[in-house]
Amino acid sequence: MIPFGPDRYAALLDLSGSLLLAGPARPGVGFGAEAIVLADSASGLVGRTVWTDQNGDRVFSEIRGNGTKPGDRITGTIVGGTGRYAGATGTYEFTWQYVLEAEDGTVAGRTLGLTGRVRIERSQAAPAAQGAKP
Repeated sequence: MIPFGPDRYAALLDLSGSLLLAGPARPGVGFGAEAIVLADSASGLVGRTVWTDQNGDRVFSEIRGNGTKPGDRITGTIVGGTGRYAGATGTYEFTWQYVLEAEDGTVAGRTLGLTGRVRIERSQAAPAAQGAKP
């Protein structure tokens, strides 16, 4: 984190954790999630995420939001994937329930209300799933 003017800071966050999509109309799939985020206390945040399932297939997305304070809303745009997620597009959003920073710079957080939609173009996904090069 660096000061970026009076009462303003900028931070580069390297986040990782787990994500489980479970419930009605959800695939019941668990992911390891990683994100690299640039957060600015005045202008919000922007970042890139990778979700990796148990088979090593990935979903890629771009995120934007107000920040990392409780109640801040984050929106994501799914821009592709590998394996069974090749050709994936969609959107999602969630709200921070809390974000805690320890003295050593470690950050822990929890989100609420993850909602969204994903579409996978099978015509694009089939060649990638079979190992063909585009």
